[in-house]
Amino acid sequence: MSWQMSNRYREDVTAAIINYGSSDDTAALIASLLPDVASIIVVDNSGDLPDDERFSSATIIRPRHNLGFGAATNRAAAQASTRWLLILNPDVRLTEGSLEQLVAASRELHAPLCGPRFYWDEDCTLQLPPALGHPLWLLSDRNLPHNSISAEPDITQLAMARHERFWKEQGTFTEPVLSGACLLVDNTWFRENRTAIFDEAFFLYYEDTDLCGRLMRKGIMPVCVADASAVHFWNQSSEPPEGKAVLMKASEKIFLDRYYPNGAPPLPLSKNTPAFTDLGSMLESPVLDVPSGCLKIDLGVQEDFIVFVRARNPGPTFKFNTPMWQRIRPGTYYMRAVDAQGNARAHWRWMKPEQPENQA
Repeated sequence: MSWQMSNRYREDVTAAIINYGSSDDTAALIASLLPDVASIIVVDNSGDLPDDERFSSATIIRPRHNLGFGAATNRAAAQASTRWLLILNPDVRLTEGSLEQLVAASRELHAPLCGPRFYWDEDCTLQLPPALGHPLWLLSDRNLPHNSISAEPDITQLAMARHERFWKEQGTFTEPVLSGACLLVDNTWFRENRTAIFDEAFFLYYEDTDLCGRLMRKGIMPVCVADASAVHFWNQSSEPPEGKAVLMKASEKIFLDRYYPNGAPPLPLSKNTPAFTDLGSMLESPVLDVPSGCLKIDLGVQEDFIVFVRARNPGPTFKFNTPMWQRIRPGTYYMRAVDAQGNARAHWRWMKPEQPENQA
């Protein structure tokens, strides 16, 4: 995925990578960015980056303790001297030409916050959904294509409608929430407005949702650039000692108390639990027979598919390629085949076990 950004923009961008237990991914990301940005700053939140040649081209900030994602980003932003700051998770790779598209959109639209759409795999066949950002997306009417869902949709219908609408957009479009995994921030704008990029009350999770909410309160919509894309190896990042669920719950409470002191609109519950064909434990990728007329295969980690990745036009059978299968973390997964009318025609459930020690 290496490509060279035009000199017109290259000198105006600093990349900020927040490392947490991802030294190999961080090193690979640095190598991919070197031709395309003026400088790279890595904040080593886990304190485990080795002192070797792979990191010699970056400025490494080594805090005494884990600052959290937002505070670490703000530390990098304070040190950056360029107009734009490209915020990245270590497990993200921009596709060719995408950084230039993001910078051009920010410049032309005077947008302080831009982001790409994401794929889950390097072949760019598995489309990731828009950022969840409960409950901001529930209140954005443009996310609900009313002609394709029922009058009282459940969460499964809404998630499918949002996913479909998100990937049909062209050019640049406003989006209520952008993922913090890859954001282009106009750092000059934030400095001139005397505001930090992220609110450090959020240690991890919801800092990107809050950022979008603060901008919208100022009448500024976040911008998604359809011509920009990135690969994000979703569900791959290291587990913090506190546990992801605990940190997410704590950040969610801060967010909801701040934006919805009288109570947030509840997520509509799923009305039906589909009948899953249980494939059991899989040491190799499942091979699925796709029903005739089904044009999409969805993969989720919950049976209601609130968040899912989507493969289009899978053909008569579907399986993960070897690199993608190797990256999928152990756990239980749910899949479905969807026809052109948006009806789920088949459901599967399977588990990827921990790799046996003699195969590690």
